[in-house]
Amino acid sequence: MVIKGKSSICNKVVYEVRYKYGFTYLDRCGSTVNEIMKSASEWILPESSPNPQNAPLVSLRNGTRLNFSALKYDFSLEQPLGSDKDLEEEDTNEFTKQVDFVSSILNERLNLKDFTRVGFRIWYLFASPTKEDSERWISELLKEMPVDNSIATAFDGTIEAKNYIAIIAAKDRKFRISINGVERYAQVDLGENILGLRASQLSRDQNKFLLDQLKAKKRIAKNPAFAAMIDVDSFVEMPKDVEARDFITESLRQIEGRLPNAFT
Repeated sequence: MVIKGKSSICNKVVYEVRYKYGFTYLDRCGSTVNEIMKSASEWILPESSPNPQNAPLVSLRNGTRLNFSALKYDFSLEQPLGSDKDLEEEDTNEFTKQVDFVSSILNERLNLKDFTRVGFRIWYLFASPTKEDSERWISELLKEMPVDNSIATAFDGTIEAKNYIAIIAAKDRKFRISINGVERYAQVDLGENILGLRASQLSRDQNKFLLDQLKAKKRIAKNPAFAAMIDVDSFVEMPKDVEARDFITESLRQIEGRLPNAFT
């Protein structure tokens, strides 16, 4: 999506279910892990083993992570660090299928019936060349809030950074929307050395060089050092039941259809 001239980078998605009376987990953790791994061989146990607090699994297919316990389960999929692409529609579709299949096993094996919350959360990044640029973009996004001037004046200063949080009660679910600037500290080889050379300087393998250069540009574009982040959490409290595929699909439809219109 495009908001105020900037294209979004889908950085991470999470589906979470919280419940009461989930202590069957303590009795059936091992058998539940076995059933998931037998039913879908993509799921494996990482180095950390299941314990009374948490049982983690990871998908070999795409890196989706699953954690489940006596209190909740959650699935998460994150943009690979240094990748030349963000999470696209095919990625979220695959994530939805995984969640729908495995959550049905969890609901049945743990005998889950009393749910306290179901939520789908998505993080969008909007790249900026500098921290100051991301803060300017956020200020333009939120326009000038009257309280800003009075607070700045009271403290004899100027607004340097803005954070915004709102909770909206829609017809069938709530949305918690947070906007703030972020700085990413991770060190990633983004190919700056490749970008520093010209193809005309090379006598051979220029096509391969140009391809490497294009990939480096994509990695830089998808891994900004500075960005504005819009974090949207779609949730329902005390749901009667949970249907993962329907909830994720409808949440995404509403978020992607309505979020750009909020800042026109």
